[in-house]
Amino acid sequence: MTIYRERLVLVCSSVLLMFMGACTSDVASQATSEEGDFPALPSSDLYAGSPYLGSLRNSLVYGEIWERPQLSKRDRSLITIAVLQALTREELAIHIPRGLDNGLSPEEISEIILHVTFYAGWPTGVQASLTASEVFERRGLSLGVLPESPAGLDIVTPNTLSGSYAAVPRLGELRNSLLYGDIWERPLLSKRDRSLITVAVNQSLYATNQLRTHINRALDENGVTPQEISEIILHVTFYAGWPAAVNAGTLATEAFEARGIDFSELQ
Repeated sequence: MTIYRERLVLVCSSVLLMFMGACTSDVASQATSEEGDFPALPSSDLYAGSPYLGSLRNSLVYGEIWERPQLSKRDRSLITIAVLQALTREELAIHIPRGLDNGLSPEEISEIILHVTFYAGWPTGVQASLTASEVFERRGLSLGVLPESPAGLDIVTPNTLSGSYAAVPRLGELRNSLLYGDIWERPLLSKRDRSLITVAVNQSLYATNQLRTHINRALDENGVTPQEISEIILHVTFYAGWPAAVNAGTLATEAFEARGIDFSELQ
């Protein structure tokens, strides 16, 4: 019985020490975040295997890229949440709270998730919805009214890729009635917002033809400037990787040249 009690004490002591260590780690991580205005890390050891990566997170990603004035913090959160959903990344649990802090409403985050689902697939929407629900619950937030798209609109859809639907006619019908006739018309996000999201997601997914279409649509129809397109590509690079950025940059160069954009004015 004595041996049993001694073992029980050792086990309880070990659990208590682990709990205290975890609490200390969380506090230290939160303090570091507040001092540098960076998102809190879920673990202080997140970059233990690649310390220079941790340094670049602070000095480059949050110290420079997120501070560039070519996109607002709200717009950067908009596209970061969209890309992390599309790529099903766990960092979404960090960036949904950051998005709320940067001015996105719960309803707008809900709408981002809806929009991205039609470009990245249903499973990404389910996972993002679960993550958002947990964040809202922790913050004591609930979704307000989610207005639907107006009825009776004269919808104009992109005329590219029409041949893609010859083999899947029902998909072509849904492209017009659902994707462009409903989702793109929902008023919680502006057309500009939706173009920012769609360009960012298509960059992250290396969806070349769709990205070409949506860069052109963003510039010609939805009020996105060449500098903002350039900035989306730069920002998304650090969440989706360099090859996707090179592909997007090539398409943006083609679009800018076709419109006579002065590249020397880009920052």
